[in-house]
Amino acid sequence: MNMSNENATLVLLDEGAKWEGNAKIVAHWTRYDPPTDQVSIPLRMEGQALEIKNEYLKWVHDVGRTRVEGKTVTQFLKVFDNLSYWWLTTLSVKSPFDSDSIHSVFKLKVLESLYSESECSELVYCGNDTILDEILKGWCEKSGHRYQRHSVSEKSSPPLAKRIRGWFQKCPGWIQVAGYLVKHWYLRYRYVKSVNPDEARSLGEDNVVSIVNYFPNFDQEKAREGEFYSKYWQSLHSVFDKLPVKINWIFFYYDTSGFSFKESIPFLKSFNKKSPEKNRYFILEEFLTFPVLLKALKLYSRTYFKGKRLDAIKKEFCFPGSKINFFPLMEQEWNASLFGNLAINNAVKMAMYDSMAKTLPTSPWSLFIWENQPWDMALMSAWRRHQKDTKILASQHGFFRPFDLRFISDSRDYTETGGEAIPLPDKLCINNSEGLSLIREAGFPEERIAEVEAVRFFGLKGKYMAKKQIPENGRTLLVIMGITDRENNFLFRLLQEAHAEGGLEKYNQVLIKPHPALSPDGLAPVYESKFEYFIKSQSLDELWAEADVVYAAHTTGAAWEASWNGIPAIVTCAVDSLNLNPLSGLPGVQFVANSDDLLKQLNQPSNAKIPEDYFYLEEDLNRWKKLFNSPQTP
Repeated sequence: MNMSNENATLVLLDEGAKWEGNAKIVAHWTRYDPPTDQVSIPLRMEGQALEIKNEYLKWVHDVGRTRVEGKTVTQFLKVFDNLSYWWLTTLSVKSPFDSDSIHSVFKLKVLESLYSESECSELVYCGNDTILDEILKGWCEKSGHRYQRHSVSEKSSPPLAKRIRGWFQKCPGWIQVAGYLVKHWYLRYRYVKSVNPDEARSLGEDNVVSIVNYFPNFDQEKAREGEFYSKYWQSLHSVFDKLPVKINWIFFYYDTSGFSFKESIPFLKSFNKKSPEKNRYFILEEFLTFPVLLKALKLYSRTYFKGKRLDAIKKEFCFPGSKINFFPLMEQEWNASLFGNLAINNAVKMAMYDSMAKTLPTSPWSLFIWENQPWDMALMSAWRRHQKDTKILASQHGFFRPFDLRFISDSRDYTETGGEAIPLPDKLCINNSEGLSLIREAGFPEERIAEVEAVRFFGLKGKYMAKKQIPENGRTLLVIMGITDRENNFLFRLLQEAHAEGGLEKYNQVLIKPHPALSPDGLAPVYESKFEYFIKSQSLDELWAEADVVYAAHTTGAAWEASWNGIPAIVTCAVDSLNLNPLSGLPGVQFVANSDDLLKQLNQPSNAKIPEDYFYLEEDLNRWKKLFNSPQTP
């Protein structure tokens, strides 16, 4: 190839690409462990992530305030008097779990800074990502810089399921809508009957509250006896039983217990037989009648046609002062939100929650599992429209992660008023000090925050940082796998390389704990290991006693629990994602990007420093009791 000035050239290598020529900088788009004279974009991003996060939140807010046909996008997408569809789009939700593009946007920001700081004037991209190629080419054209692309040989094609999903998402909107409805009718709707309004009010009209949570994450032994005991609420059930209220439970199906939707329905019937005067149990799909379905299609159509008039905002997918337009990265997600399967899913949820709120009696208070997702927004909007006197309580039920952007927004989002304002609960129930700090830092209104006990984590009580004496030799390493093949391949590649350098010399045994949802094929990197190991099926609670050091995949929260139990935890850096480990941001945690990092930590492991009040673990549940007795003033 011909480059006019190699001293001004940045070469960007994607997965599988190599570079043997000269260049001012050679950077890697995906690798954490490049040669010492080259740059890792994702590793560099780790050091700049907090700064970029704040810039990203501001940018998302500003996109929502871009004017279209004389209105802001938020106003333009208004679907109810108190709800803008903007808050249900993937762009606004900002979920790193559902939006792969966020990580790439962060990396583009790092690449742009590196390119500018190095005073480059030519970019060479070696890779097969056509979307990235489009973005980089457009950036160089705007900047008046030279650009070249070199393809690399394909190692393998994506899995069939991923290819089918990609093909489906490119289909016209009406095909995606039809596919969604057929799929959900087959898997869900045909197994339930629409609820009778009189039956829905069987508990009466007075002192009846509503609680919404995922299903079927419950105690299976108790369920066989017809008793509902949610793993989200745990000991809080004893408080519910004593409250002078009756409870309508509304379940939002999400497979967390291995039960299909069809298999879950019989449990509903058994629960309803157990305590018919105190509790009534529904699954959300029971509120989907034919008129409700027509309303969902109407909502979808309205969003669809408004979305077609938003082409002008494509040019806004660019950070202030930047010439990189990253709309192509987000285009598929954006289209899915407005025209595709996500749009019809959101429309159906809005219609079902609207039906539920109209059908059930007005509650003195209502409670739901809070994740700041589209269904949260639809639920709060419905309660506000049809049950104006109901105090809405939202429960944060797990870890807060600094880069789980679902839970935080630009502070300006919280000060908006009117119908386009973001739906907020009356009280956001926070169960840990870390979450409280993050929420306050984001600017969430103080008067809407309530601190409550972390009922899901009472099992941690009495185990705080009881440090083990780690022997100099004869240690036991517990390897905790993640759920994806990519992160597990990375996990074991680093361990194998560290082993080759003597990293396991101080260890007598290596125990491997697969992720519960891992397929048999997912154990391939384990079987390829060249060190001795034992695969363990016991619970982690049983394995803590055996472990001297834990080495864990990035996505699992088990490393946090190991640290709480006083066990040094080593965690791999994120693979193709933001850092979503709950240990992120805490002092003493060791995230390893390469075998050298791992080798050091295996030889000299250290403990993460978790604040002792991380979770509120008072078993008297007085915070919750006070909240239920006076929802306005916890």
